[in-house]
Amino acid sequence: MIHKFQRRTLETGSLFLLPYDIKFYIEVFDLIQKNKERLQDDFHRLLRSTETLTTTKDYVQNKMFDWNKNKSQTFHVFEKKSNLLIGHFNIKDIDWKKKQAELSYFIDVTYEKKGLMSEALLDIEKYCFKDLQLQHIIVRILSSNIPSVKLVEKCGFKYEGAFFKETSFHNNQISDTHQYGISKDDFDKLI
Repeated sequence: MIHKFQRRTLETGSLFLLPYDIKFYIEVFDLIQKNKERLQDDFHRLLRSTETLTTTKDYVQNKMFDWNKNKSQTFHVFEKKSNLLIGHFNIKDIDWKKKQAELSYFIDVTYEKKGLMSEALLDIEKYCFKDLQLQHIIVRILSSNIPSVKLVEKCGFKYEGAFFKETSFHNNQISDTHQYGISKDDFDKLI
């Protein structure tokens, strides 16, 4: 039986991770526009869904619907100190029978290399394993995205192999995509 999960805020030392809320769609649009160039390779579907304020509002609404249907859970990442939206975290493709899901995330370029994404990822892992009772979570990363590879390895994920080759959205190049994963048992050994 699949339980209905309440929308609730997650909190770390520096961050609030709030479930997607329509009242923040303008901030989502602004965040994506500010980071558009660097998101082109990894988040082409997100970029297509957020090209205007209207499409961004629809995108946020759809993410809220997906939560209600137990398909995915998407969070705004707010920095506590500034109360600014600085990132996005998505627990997607949730397979309740296999008890697994995929993660995707990004942080504003201004907030990179400050340890904030590590903080958010570790809290999301804890939430996935403790609250959602998942057994395995994965991320798929372009092999050229070295900062993201370092992030997931730092947070306990292990390389699980090449997933597929993907054509880059903006420059038509083929890039390797690698899969990293972590099991509940491996996460429990970390904490």
